[in-house]
Amino acid sequence: MTRRNTLVFIIILALFAFAICALVYPMFGREEMKLGLDLVGGVHLVYQADFPEDASGEEKARAMDRALVTIEKRIDKYGVTEPIIQQLGEDRILVQLPGFTDIEAAKSLVEQTGFLEFREVEMNNSGQPVYLDDYLNQEELQFIDEQESSERVFVTEVLSIEGEIENKTVAFLLKDNSEVRLTDASGEPADNTTLQGYADALSWIPARGDDGTQITGDLLADAFLSLDQSGVAATPQVSIEWNDEGGIIFDEIAERLYNSGEYGSSQRALGIFLDNTLLSAPQILEPEYRGSGVITGDFTLEEAAELANLLKSGALPMPLKKPPLYQEKVSATLGADFIDMSLKAGLIGIILVMLFMIVYYRLPGLLASLALIFYGAVVLALFKLWPGGGVTLTLAGIGGFVLSIGMAVDANVLIFERMKDELREGRTLGAAIEVGFNRAWTAIRDSNVTTFIVCGILYWLGSSIVASTPVMGFALTLLIGVAVSMFTAIVVTRTLLRLFVGTRLAQRTSLFNVYAGKG
Repeated sequence: MTRRNTLVFIIILALFAFAICALVYPMFGREEMKLGLDLVGGVHLVYQADFPEDASGEEKARAMDRALVTIEKRIDKYGVTEPIIQQLGEDRILVQLPGFTDIEAAKSLVEQTGFLEFREVEMNNSGQPVYLDDYLNQEELQFIDEQESSERVFVTEVLSIEGEIENKTVAFLLKDNSEVRLTDASGEPADNTTLQGYADALSWIPARGDDGTQITGDLLADAFLSLDQSGVAATPQVSIEWNDEGGIIFDEIAERLYNSGEYGSSQRALGIFLDNTLLSAPQILEPEYRGSGVITGDFTLEEAAELANLLKSGALPMPLKKPPLYQEKVSATLGADFIDMSLKAGLIGIILVMLFMIVYYRLPGLLASLALIFYGAVVLALFKLWPGGGVTLTLAGIGGFVLSIGMAVDANVLIFERMKDELREGRTLGAAIEVGFNRAWTAIRDSNVTTFIVCGILYWLGSSIVASTPVMGFALTLLIGVAVSMFTAIVVTRTLLRLFVGTRLAQRTSLFNVYAGKG
């Protein structure tokens, strides 16, 4: 027993040394503890994905996975330190950007991971282009091209403030709960009187391959800035290359449009839309393009380079609803105050717990306090080394950690009270230690298992609500803390007590039972 106890003690010291090294030195690529926005300041955004009405659960799941990767890739290009991008529920995305002080700039950064799609002009049964006026004159609003059930985007040319011609999205036509309705560009119910002024706006529908697959930016393999040398002066453009699937679908669309009308007609136009804004509507000049093409427009070099970077970063497989469901900016100064107060609260709590244990339980209390130091080091090391970049410590998460400290000594209280009962009945110290731990174990086990269940429920609920980070942080830190506290109470404290069995201190029962001699 002595040899086994010594071996366990050596393992405990090794774990403690590893935990201290993990906290002091960079390890596994983790240099510092990851702190939440409420401690370091930054921007918290929650967006809702805008899926097609007929999207299946599997399609939504795949699209959300791609969207998370796309947003992370886009944000990484701007050097944001330790961003948090995760899925909430089925259709929401949480984005936290530590260090951002401008919430509008943060929103622009996220929202510009644009949804790139290609559309063609809707045609009626006579093969003529469909305009907004055709829909406004309907007695009962319904899709003219009944084979296409997705939303229409109505675009017309207007003069900008600078006097330049630009494309303007003036309305949308969509099916909502089996009802076809018109909305304005902001998504509000359309005012037909206002829309009459844009009666010449063309109706654009998704461009699809022969099998019905819509061609979007997620089929792009590359995008880069290039120069069109065909004119008097070189003009900036964006060259694009498709992946294998995209190249096939694009050529199917190109062949159909090429054979549908004369050069210069709306039938031959392929609209390139970014977040429902028409960038360009080039004519299809060839029946096939073999996997590459260009986006042309009145670009400056900077605009073309920015668009190429945006597309190369990856286009979202679906648009995001705007404005965000939830947005919050946390001051870095306030965060620093939170850290100071949290450290003081945690330190004061630990000291008070240790003083109580030492005064009330004497030597066992001192050993429990040493075990508490081990507990704190191991838990903080786990926070830093936790898979996925470490545990993000929020103020609520620190609260969960401090609460778990109290629960850590709670197990020791149960054990020590059982030991006192055994000592009063005349057992030796060694026997009292073993019986005390064995009889207290079932109560410790049951109470901690119920805590694990509550933590699991809290974490699950937190993953499905908008402002989830504090709830999830509290649940995770409490769960880790309670799990380590079980190991600390059952293994560490027990090992330390066993070391004193057979020593002279073991003969002084007053060090183990404050009521020695009275009972």
